[in-house]
Amino acid sequence: MSRNKRQVFRQQLDVPLAARMRVVEKSSSAELEFHHKIYIHDIGLEGLGFSVDLEVPIHTDMEFAIKLNDEPFHIKGEVVWGKPNDPNDPNTRASHFFGVKFYLKTDKESSLIFQEVNRFAIKRHRRKQEIREMMKERLKKQAEG
Repeated sequence: MSRNKRQVFRQQLDVPLAARMRVVEKSSSAELEFHHKIYIHDIGLEGLGFSVDLEVPIHTDMEFAIKLNDEPFHIKGEVVWGKPNDPNDPNTRASHFFGVKFYLKTDKESSLIFQEVNRFAIKRHRRKQEIREMMKERLKKQAEG
């Protein structure tokens, strides 16, 4: 049964999150470095969307080194779609944008992603509230005097 992606929780990032990525070579047992800097634009329980200055074929296996909540973790996935970014868009961070579906083989892996993404979303929400309150206070002080 396939799910509509809109039914799966995704955390949209106003400011992309920098992370590292490596292509997983199926024919090689060598541990490759996380060479490629990526920008994560959204992350959810089943995958993420990111941009990178690299052309990557669909169905390429990747591993990501992500630090969401001061806790680094690694997760693997497969590129399920990709497109070139518009070079005239001022918000473009890299030349290509890709969607990845995570390989979550155990309940423990699914639970880890669920916990990390939820903690990240709550932390971001609280920070936005703090900023709003600070701005209200500043505006109030400016109006008073």
